[in-house]
Amino acid sequence: MTVVVIGLAAVLAAGFGLALLDLTIRRAEVGAALVFLSAIVQAAFLYEDVPSVRLGGMRVGVTDLVAALVLAAAVARCLRLRRFSRYQYWLVLLGTVLLVSLLLGIASHGQSAVSDSRQYLFFVGAALYMATYRPTAGLYDRIGRIWLLGAGLMVMLACVRWLHLYAGIDFGVPAEINGVDTAVRVLDGPYTFFLAGPLLLTIPCWLKRGQARWVRWLGVVLLIVVVALDRRTVWLALLVGVAVLLLRGRRLKARSIALVAAASVLTAVVFAGDVLGRDETPPGSVTSTGSVTWRVEGWQDLVDSWSASPVNWLLGEPFGSGFARTVEGTNIDAHPHNFYIETMIRAGLGGLVALLALTVGLLRRLWRVHLGDWRLFDPGVLAPLLAMQLVWYLTWVPGLEQGIVTGMAVAVAGAIARRKAASRLLPAAPAPPRTGSPGNRRSTSRAALRRPRFGSKTDTGTAPVTRR
Repeated sequence: MTVVVIGLAAVLAAGFGLALLDLTIRRAEVGAALVFLSAIVQAAFLYEDVPSVRLGGMRVGVTDLVAALVLAAAVARCLRLRRFSRYQYWLVLLGTVLLVSLLLGIASHGQSAVSDSRQYLFFVGAALYMATYRPTAGLYDRIGRIWLLGAGLMVMLACVRWLHLYAGIDFGVPAEINGVDTAVRVLDGPYTFFLAGPLLLTIPCWLKRGQARWVRWLGVVLLIVVVALDRRTVWLALLVGVAVLLLRGRRLKARSIALVAAASVLTAVVFAGDVLGRDETPPGSVTSTGSVTWRVEGWQDLVDSWSASPVNWLLGEPFGSGFARTVEGTNIDAHPHNFYIETMIRAGLGGLVALLALTVGLLRRLWRVHLGDWRLFDPGVLAPLLAMQLVWYLTWVPGLEQGIVTGMAVAVAGAIARRKAASRLLPAAPAPPRTGSPGNRRSTSRAALRRPRFGSKTDTGTAPVTRR
């Protein structure tokens, strides 16, 4: 009887998984929602306590299943593409060199290599998944709303932990293990950065008419929570994102610029004071481990040991080999808190070049995409989000949601390239007739119909999607 029940449960689970995979392949907002929800689950259960099962001696959590599901959907959609864009090729290159490092790590270190590669599985899988969808206003609006709702859940989690910390009210939610002596940091760095993206999305809503008020007020709440969580790298990344938004903006009022500039100056002053305070802390204390000099010394030791072997320059050190280094006389074997260095160590120079092409290259390509008439998640916000990534990767690894942002940027860059290629292939338009000519209006309308628009049905190059 027990065998029958287990078999029936396995069949039902397999059927549910296949149905969810099919839905994820057809609807991008489903995959994005799964990724956002995974970030909230990890923040709530603190990594090791995430609901999981044991398969062959290896612990497989709910977030691991989501990562595998999104990656499978990405591969299925890539097989339907007629051709890849430039940045899709860079994304595939990054995934390929990471896969080689993973296979070498499994052969040398076993299951520890799989655990070490989980963050890359989420990042590359989510980016490749979103890069296969044609950007449309409706799709990006739904993804933006889902991200804002996820940010609301993350804020609730922070408030619950603050109530436990300062009011003694225990809701059964485990507290955050901060690693520093600042009790107010109830969310780890990547989950605080999870809130910075939706906060940036709400800024254009203050400048456009017809936007819902709840979006604006949620932006105020997010700003208060991000400041209260006391994550200095998040402050600096958000400051850079707002600055990029201002530099590229064309519809900002003087009052808005003055308010944002004052907030930026205040953030810079607080950030500088925090950095100086940590650097002056005596070596060996808990707070000194988060100082700039402490991290730079660890990065230098890692790069020196990595560069000693020519093989590492080409293939990198495989996953599972650890990050052993000596900082201030102490032996440490933990992540280096620098995504660029970590990628170079794991995937060699090829992986680092691919990562830089996906960040710096996409930022350069999308720099001229300004805010348009799209509703919540406007493509003009992608460049500021990428600029925030560039800063964030200096001291942290990407959050689970950053693959979604990178994939959307790849999709928008591909749409821009296809639009330019289509405009070059169009025949030269005839000279417009004189004013008052009967054919003036007719010729203009025909030329408008021939011109492919951003994200329109005439913008080919990706596989057709049956449902949106």
